Amino acid sequence: MTAEAAPSQTFAHSGKFFNVLGLALKNAGLTIITLTMYRFWARTSMRRRLWSRTWVMGDPLEYTGSAGELFRGFLISLPCFFLPAIFVFYIAPVALEAVWAGWLTFGFYVLSVPLIAAARYWMRRYQLSRTRWRGIKLGLAGSAWGFAAASWGWWVLQLLSLGWYTPAARINRARMMWENTRFGDQPFQFEVQNGESPQKGMWWPFAFGWVGMAVIGLATPIAAGAVSAYVASQIATGEVEYPAYLPVLIGLSVLAIGALGWLLVWAPYNAAAMNRIASLITIDGARFKLRAKTISLFAITLLGWIFVIFSLGLLAPVAGFLQVRYILNRLELIDTPRFAEIGQSVLRDSDSGESLGDAFDLDMGVGVI
Repeated sequence: MTAEAAPSQTFAHSGKFFNVLGLALKNAGLTIITLTMYRFWARTSMRRRLWSRTWVMGDPLEYTGSAGELFRGFLISLPCFFLPAIFVFYIAPVALEAVWAGWLTFGFYVLSVPLIAAARYWMRRYQLSRTRWRGIKLGLAGSAWGFAAASWGWWVLQLLSLGWYTPAARINRARMMWENTRFGDQPFQFEVQNGESPQKGMWWPFAFGWVGMAVIGLATPIAAGAVSAYVASQIATGEVEYPAYLPVLIGLSVLAIGALGWLLVWAPYNAAAMNRIASLITIDGARFKLRAKTISLFAITLLGWIFVIFSLGLLAPVAGFLQVRYILNRLELIDTPRFAEIGQSVLRDSDSGESLGDAFDLDMGVGVI
């Protein structure tokens, strides 16, 4: 049966914007009052709300994680990341010579690449192990350090290729993550059919984004320099008086235009990559289909960043909610897996929260996005 003729099972997210915004504002206030310590309870309450409003074939998801588990994960990440980061960025520049402090900072950034990858894997493992649908939990097998090592290698290839290996790296990361994902005892597969390229449909949008970023990188400083030179000439002649804050305003405007351009030129590639990755995921022969569109994805991403920037990160869960709802309301499952034959997972649950995932805040405090 072809994908067009097979029955389609839709996903849906019934979360309401102002309902989530109200919870995010409450959590933000309590987080400030408790000097950020409430964030573990904030994440748990937000995830429970979002999970319970995610519907798959008429049944909602259930989140069973706890704030105590997230706090234990934070205690693990404290000596592994936070304390070394404080030393590298705040103590080393004062206590060490400039050259040694610079090399230490460089090494820390290089080391952060595999650490972020491992953190993403641990975060996904914890969240899936605390997710239930129809009483069956999800899980993630495999090694976080294996994923980190592979991700580091792909990152090096991205650098050496001036970014052109990025589509392949994105597919490789998705493949490694999804082939280790389980629903009960049923594994997901990541399959390419009919001899197609795994990156089919991703190269032209990536080329558009790559060239667009090069143009933005050249045009914005030139435009800023031209405006600054014109303003300086006007001030020098004494013909016009400009406020003292004008240079700052020009700088912020250039930064805002550059960021807006960055989101716009990469929106086609991000939509194409999300659609392609979804189309390669299967479970028991059923295939996923995502209908992300460039303009709508750009609008949702822009709105999310507005919340993040103007709230200084405190309302980041609202941005995460917008992305989660956007994806789920455009996701379909082509054909139906044999759910009656799926048993409970035999994978061991993660009991230490998200570990380094808390340090990097990879999911905006919401969940897998």
